[in-house]
Amino acid sequence: MTNSARIITEGAWNWANAINTIMLREIRCRFAGDPLGYLWTFLVPVLWIGTLMFFFSLLGRRPAIPVDTSVFIATGVVPYVLFRYTISSMTRVASTHRHLVHFANVRVSDLLFAAALLELINALIIFAVIFALITLLDQMPEVDDPLQTVHGILLTAVFAASVGRFAAIAGMVSETAKRMVPVILRPMFWISGIFFIAPELPSKILPFLDWNPLLHAIETTRDGVFLDYSSSFADDWVPLTVSAAFLLASYVLQTAARRGSDRIELT
Repeated sequence: MTNSARIITEGAWNWANAINTIMLREIRCRFAGDPLGYLWTFLVPVLWIGTLMFFFSLLGRRPAIPVDTSVFIATGVVPYVLFRYTISSMTRVASTHRHLVHFANVRVSDLLFAAALLELINALIIFAVIFALITLLDQMPEVDDPLQTVHGILLTAVFAASVGRFAAIAGMVSETAKRMVPVILRPMFWISGIFFIAPELPSKILPFLDWNPLLHAIETTRDGVFLDYSSSFADDWVPLTVSAAFLLASYVLQTAARRGSDRIELT
């Protein structure tokens, strides 16, 4: 191995160790002192799905496509949880673990990447746990196209990470911006396709939601899970384009804030 290759390998190894350390630290800190601890990460989505199933049953509602209600709800809840948790985690990590920036080889970008990666891993575990529970309670749900399903989850992760990075940087610059993030994100629960598929929407409303990247990601995920559903609405370019815009905006904001203040650690 040449000297340059060794330096690159050692640098990559040290970076991976730093990311792993940040992830483990976040796991230990998130629910410190709570008896159930990190299990809440997986229990909350299951409780959400159970609650939504109850209301579906109470209202006599069925999915617009011939699929199991529990799986239909799960394919909406898991991407939404990934989106919500990623943004919250990245915003929290940027403040709670901010002191790590003072140590060698740890940057704000490392903190944010570690938080986003942790939430993606959590989402994949949540998906597996929920499908295992559905199997135990009913029957094994078949996934028509696993690669398409993972593709939808990855689209969600990319979109969430880009929004999360922007929200985290904005939160480091302004406490008001940090407090506004949950308020701005709250409507996404209702307009992202957790309860419906895009073809159900009235033709007058659909164009207004065409800009919603999370709706496209959930449609892509359901396209992969359900054999009897092929989404003509899902378009990868919407989440990818919006993600690129948020990512660019986060770097512009980070650069401007770094130049404008000596007390904000935005390296």
